[in-house]
Amino acid sequence: MRTDMTRTARLLLVLALSAAGAGAAAGCGSAEAGGTEPSPRSDARAQQVAKAWDGSRAADRWRAGYRLVAPPIGPLGQNVPADVLAPLGGLTQVAGNGRTLTVEAHHGSCDDGPVVDVLETSGSVVLSAAVTGLHDGPCTSELRGKKVTVKLDGPVGDRIVLDAFTGRPVPDGAGPAPAGS
Repeated sequence: MRTDMTRTARLLLVLALSAAGAGAAAGCGSAEAGGTEPSPRSDARAQQVAKAWDGSRAADRWRAGYRLVAPPIGPLGQNVPADVLAPLGGLTQVAGNGRTLTVEAHHGSCDDGPVVDVLETSGSVVLSAAVTGLHDGPCTSELRGKKVTVKLDGPVGDRIVLDAFTGRPVPDGAGPAPAGS
């Protein structure tokens, strides 16, 4: 049974992550950190985001260099548990071969850390971040960042790297560093 403090901490984590994340499938890759199966809800959301972006006018404008593009799909609401789906902090590195991405993923002090799953299509790479191993009991409400490496089946190329939670391209860089990074 979760305590009220744990529920409050989870809500604060989702709100903080929301703020941080806002500033035809070819196969799935894998995450080195965590490595859990995606929940059906996060997998369905990744497919919705890919379908909305692939072949869209927004994707064409993004590839042309316009970064203030109205996304073809909106973000998820605030009531999504962080162990289902959470926004990413940013894309910190693409390896020379284009098949390895490193992203900043956030988590709290009462969990085992973030995991990132990937859905690859011909036009996009959709990353679904979540928190794994939520623990019961009292905990602090700090936001921690962790770099997570994701391996792709094919090079990123001109595909757009998208955040399943926000429905937007993953921002370059990690933004402000949360506690514990």
